[in-house]
Amino acid sequence: MSQSNRREFLGQLGSAAVALPGLTTARDSLHGSSSALSTGFAGGQAGSGGPAMFDVVIKGGRVIDPAQKLSGERDVAVVNGRIARIDANIPAASARWVYDAKGKLVTPGLIDLHTHVYKHGITLSVDPDIVGFGSGVTTLVDAGSTGATSFMGFRKYVMEPSPTKIYALLNISAIGLIVTNEIYLDPRMLDVRAAIRTINANRDRILGVKVRVNGRHGDLQHDLGVLKIVREVADAVGLPVMMHWSTERELLAMLKKGDILAHPFNPASTNSANLFGSDGQQADKVLPAILELKDRGIWTDVQLATTHHDWNVSEQAFKLGWTPDVISTDFSRAPDGQPASVLVPMSEYLHLGLPLEQVIACVTTNPARVLPFPQKIGTLEPGTIADVAILELVSGSFEYADQLRVARTLKQHFVPIATLKEGIWLKGAPPLPPNAAPQPPAPPPLPPGAAGGRGAAPGR
Repeated sequence: MSQSNRREFLGQLGSAAVALPGLTTARDSLHGSSSALSTGFAGGQAGSGGPAMFDVVIKGGRVIDPAQKLSGERDVAVVNGRIARIDANIPAASARWVYDAKGKLVTPGLIDLHTHVYKHGITLSVDPDIVGFGSGVTTLVDAGSTGATSFMGFRKYVMEPSPTKIYALLNISAIGLIVTNEIYLDPRMLDVRAAIRTINANRDRILGVKVRVNGRHGDLQHDLGVLKIVREVADAVGLPVMMHWSTERELLAMLKKGDILAHPFNPASTNSANLFGSDGQQADKVLPAILELKDRGIWTDVQLATTHHDWNVSEQAFKLGWTPDVISTDFSRAPDGQPASVLVPMSEYLHLGLPLEQVIACVTTNPARVLPFPQKIGTLEPGTIADVAILELVSGSFEYADQLRVARTLKQHFVPIATLKEGIWLKGAPPLPPNAAPQPPAPPPLPPGAAGGRGAAPGR
C-alpha cells in the first residue's frame, strides 16, 4: 500500500498495543470472572434511570456472522461477558454502554489460525497484541514456534500475560523455531514421548501438531520418516496435524480427515511447492492430488501478504475457482518489516474476488471448526463469549506486495476500529457512560521496535 496509507494503517495497529482504561482489571478478569465488564462501572444505570438489562449494546452496524448465516443491520447486546441478543433496534436505554457502529462491520472476534508470536523468543515473531486485539483478532494460534523443550517459556511469558487469547500447535521438533531447519537438523530432536507428554500437560492451550516440511521431492524419504513420527504423536493425543505444503502423494496420503495443509500460494520461483506443482515445475491446472483434499476432509490454510504468496499463483487459482478454507498470516510482517495482522490477507482476498461474507467466514466460522478450541468461538450466537470485532471497509488506492515484492493496487481494505474480548473493551472503547467509576489513564504507546521479533527472510 502507499506509504501514507501504510503509516495510517500501522498507526492504528500500533495504538492497539496501548492498554485501554481498566485493562489491568480486564486482563485479570479475562482469566477469571465472566462478568468482568461490570467492573468498569459504579452501579451504572440505563438511560431511563432504571436498571440496565445489558452491559453493552453495539447499535446499527452491519453484522456478519456466517455461522448464523447472518449479514445485515442489527444490534448486538452483551451481558456478563457473553452475547445476550442480536436483533433490530434494541433500545439504547436498556444498556449501560452504547456503541454507535453505524457504517461499520460487526463480526465475531477474528481468529488467526497461523501465526508466530513467541515475542523475543524466536526471530520469526511479532507482538501478539498488535496483530491480536489491536486488529480485531481475539484468538491467535501460534503454529509451531515452540516444541517440547521450549513450549513452557512461551506459555508463561507470552501466552498467559496476553489479553489476546493464544493457543498453539506444538512443533514436532523439540526446539521449535529457534532455527528454521528444525526437522532437518538432528533426528534426536524428534522425540515422540516428550511431545506427547508436553501436549497432555497443556491440553488447554495446545490444539495440534505442526511439521514444516520443505515439500521438495528430494526430501521425500526424509519427510516420510518425520511424518510417521508426527502421525504417531497426533494419533496418540487425538489432535490434528498442520503440515507445510507438498504435492508428494505419499506425504499427502498420510494426512487424515481434519488435518491442515498450509501455504498453497508459494512462489514457484523459490522451488517451494504450491497447488500447481513443486521443484519449479508448474501445471496449468490445480493438481489432482490437491483437488482431492476437500473430499478427504483436509483443510487448506492460506497466507497472502509477504509470506508464502505470489500474486500470479493466487490469481490463477481464483480464475480456476479454487479457494482455501482459512485465511491466516504466518509470521505477520508487512514488506517494510512492520507487524501486519490478518486484516492484510483479508483485504487481499476481497481484492481477488472472494465475497465479503466468505472472507469473514475464513477468519471466524471456518477456523473455529478446524481446531478443537475449548470453548465456542467464531460466532455471535447468543450465549457464546462476547468476542467481537468492529471493522471499517475503507475505499481508496492501496498498494499490497507479495513475497516477491510485486504489488497490486487494492480499492478497499479493512481497518480495525474496536475490539471486545469476553465483553471487555480492549480497543476503541466508547466514552464512559454517566456515573461510571473513574479509571486510570492508559500507559504511553509502545516505543518503536517494541513489536517483537527482528524481521525475517521471506518465504519461511
